Amino acid sequence: MSTLKFPVGIETFSVVREEGFVYVDKTGFIHELISGGKYYFLSRPRRFGKSLFISTLQSFFEGRRDLFDDLAISSYPYDWEQYPVMRLNLVNVNTSSLDGLRSTLDAHLAEWEARYDVEENQFDYPQRFYRCIKRAFEKTGKKVVVLIDEYDKPLVASLQNESLNRQFRDFLKPIYGTLKAADAYIRFAFISGVSRFSRMSIFSDINNLTDISLSEKYAAICGITEEEMKTQCDAGINNLALSIGRDYDSTLQVLKRQYDGYHFTPGCPDIYNPFSLFSAFELKTLDNFWFATGTPTFLVRALRDSDVYLPDLLHDEADITELSDIDSYRTSSIGLLFQTGYLTIKGYNPDYETYILGLPNVEVSTGFFKDLLPEYMDMPKGKSLKEIRAFIKDVRDGNPESFLVRLRSFLADIPYELSKCKPEIYFENNLYIIFKLMGFLVYSEYRTASGRIDLVVETDRFRYVMELKLNDTAENAMNQIDSKDYLFPFLCDGRKTFKMGVSFSSKTRNIDRWIIKES
Repeated sequence: MSTLKFPVGIETFSVVREEGFVYVDKTGFIHELISGGKYYFLSRPRRFGKSLFISTLQSFFEGRRDLFDDLAISSYPYDWEQYPVMRLNLVNVNTSSLDGLRSTLDAHLAEWEARYDVEENQFDYPQRFYRCIKRAFEKTGKKVVVLIDEYDKPLVASLQNESLNRQFRDFLKPIYGTLKAADAYIRFAFISGVSRFSRMSIFSDINNLTDISLSEKYAAICGITEEEMKTQCDAGINNLALSIGRDYDSTLQVLKRQYDGYHFTPGCPDIYNPFSLFSAFELKTLDNFWFATGTPTFLVRALRDSDVYLPDLLHDEADITELSDIDSYRTSSIGLLFQTGYLTIKGYNPDYETYILGLPNVEVSTGFFKDLLPEYMDMPKGKSLKEIRAFIKDVRDGNPESFLVRLRSFLADIPYELSKCKPEIYFENNLYIIFKLMGFLVYSEYRTASGRIDLVVETDRFRYVMELKLNDTAENAMNQIDSKDYLFPFLCDGRKTFKMGVSFSSKTRNIDRWIIKES
């Protein structure tokens, strides 16, 4: 078994290259960038390689030719000039107050002021930034490269605190606007983050910023394509296959289901999550690595409190504006879910110019619903997942009566005031989350020739056809199943089918009663 080192959590290009870690070559994109423009912006999910790419840009502009041997960019006839580089990194900023952001800015500016002999002054932050750029140009005779990593960390962290969020925006906007004021002294600028706040809210002063987040040309600038994985990580695949007891081809299939499936444009190749993929290769095992690094709680709480119907959300369509703007997250979660990596592009509808969205892979799907359940149920994750295991046994054993008894008890423990959304949506979302976590095939709003079935759940031996009624009777729910021949599409299937008419009360926010019939 050959030994390879994969850079899990290592985001410094020089460390990756000097210490022999596997590096998936993205340097060809540097040539494209510097050949085509000057100011760039890139949005990608967390742990997707943004910081490593910025570090690669830093080494390139610092003239570190030795680090680029045998990489794509080494074939181009550059003179490898050394430029002054200012890298502003907000990834570790304290976002609890404006003082934390000021402290981080002070540290960066003090370093640049000392490096380029900028006189001590009492100017504000934008003016200090401008003076550093101008003085660096004057001292070195070379224009400055500005790299901003995680530009939006304070903004995303404060989304649920409107007052603090506005303070962060008002503070950062003129600092980022300095790039335009100092244009005469700037060689190149690259800004990256998770989210894409509208130009009017944060970048209105930089009207020449090229956003490559949804660009076909730069779709694979971060993350790992299948071709890159096979050609540059082949030994990692083989080692993982040996460790998990699979052959090469079946290991590829598992990796694809687990970590692949990201698309940032309609024509984008399948992109693997690099953090999860490298973690699997380094540890020689499969797990939900990306989700273990943290999930934004405010996101799942915003979904819980909205009237979003989860099955629709996870198979939704959105136009370019919805995908491009995070500012409207309180009225629409689509942009935020896409930019943070929970939804990805699955297709494109040219007639309506809309993007078809969905969950990218098994890791995201499993982690997403595991994070939703405790918030929807208001209980610790360990307890909620223990309940799921009991539900699984009921459904797998063909015991719908026990399942509904357990479900009613389960729902009774949820505080009435927990969610602000409509009762029927809250109930159906809870059911949908539970069934998705159980690992069975789940169809919501299943289409038949005579109507739509609220919920169909399938195991290897059983099928459950459920019609749900709000403030109505279980008898009417069952009558709808029968009168509309909802079982007709399944007549040729050998599995035992249970018809389940369930009534739900908006007053108690729980199941009122049910009728079950075998077919």
